[in-house]
Amino acid sequence: MSTLQQEPALTTSAYRLQVRAAFEPFRDQVGEWERAGHLPRELFTALGAAGIFRQRWAAGPAGGLALAMEMVEELSPVNGGAALAVSIHSEVFTHALHRFGGPAHVGTRDDALAGQAVGCVAITEPSGGSDLYSMQTAAVRTTAGGWQLTGTKRFTTNAGCATHALVLARTGSLESVASLFLVPLDQPGVRIARFLGTLGVRSADTAAIEFDLRLTDDAVVGRVDAGLLYALKLLDYERIFVATGLVASARAALALATVHMRTRTQFGKRLFDHQALAHRVAERWAETEAAAALIDAACRAARGDHLPHHLVAAAKLVAARAGIAAIDEAIQIFGGRGFTEDYPLERMYRDARLARIGGGTDEMMCQVIGMHLDVPDPVATATLERIRATAEEP
Repeated sequence: MSTLQQEPALTTSAYRLQVRAAFEPFRDQVGEWERAGHLPRELFTALGAAGIFRQRWAAGPAGGLALAMEMVEELSPVNGGAALAVSIHSEVFTHALHRFGGPAHVGTRDDALAGQAVGCVAITEPSGGSDLYSMQTAAVRTTAGGWQLTGTKRFTTNAGCATHALVLARTGSLESVASLFLVPLDQPGVRIARFLGTLGVRSADTAAIEFDLRLTDDAVVGRVDAGLLYALKLLDYERIFVATGLVASARAALALATVHMRTRTQFGKRLFDHQALAHRVAERWAETEAAAALIDAACRAARGDHLPHHLVAAAKLVAARAGIAAIDEAIQIFGGRGFTEDYPLERMYRDARLARIGGGTDEMMCQVIGMHLDVPDPVATATLERIRATAEEP
């Protein structure tokens, strides 16, 4: 029996309490993580030992979405880097092994569920960015069997903490032909070229990785040449959790701001009694809750384990903009205090900015939505034709 089928189901509230309890011993360390520029591997081990990853995946990709959201919502306001790294490990790396992996990957998958193996995802390249079709990293079949993987990946989150990478590489002459490979990072032929200093999510290290090594056929995750299709499905899960983390951070920032507005007096009255401030916060709250509703709509529209591509893109687009605006407004409400490191808002603001780039830029999200809109609509077409037939010409 698969180890994924042995855990009892949890309510979301009970699961969140488990996440909180497992993270509690690390709560006072988040400042040091920011300064050091990396997470401790023990964080993943502790979450794994508490059953956090195993419980989430016991219900499958879509079935466990509600649990995964509780995890991200709990971690994001405390440390965006930890939330990002943990969600990449769970929702992309472990997801790939669970959904597309074969018998050769069961051991690594179970280690990932236990937090003993930690994953990162190497997709972006120096020359490609969002353009996956211009990928240069390639895996070529060798005459002796297996693959020779060669190339460089950039902006790989969690590379310094990870034990394994999920690598997307071209495996054919056509632009759309690529495969996913499971690559242990501790073997010859894998080199972290350098770590990149970043504006935010500083505790989740970001690196450029060079690959030049031989892999066996067992390294291929799923079907050969189906890697881009898999990557798109996995990216939808990453994007929905980026959006979830932004909403959680925005709500936390606005909660702090409203407490401050109720207790801070200026010009003889509470900040909340200054209509201009109250209305601005009200608008940011409405935008944040609209983003949350889009996330909910995307999850409810899931078909099996497939999330609707355009709704996920819309949720990420709106959540990124609304989340950043809400945190920015909270900083403004706190004035000079909000700009200092004594308050968590400056870190939230830095962490949130990545959401408009990572996992697909705003422009890519608009392109996905635009492609969904650019399809025939018989009802609207007929309506417009009737209007045109009767409209008075200028």
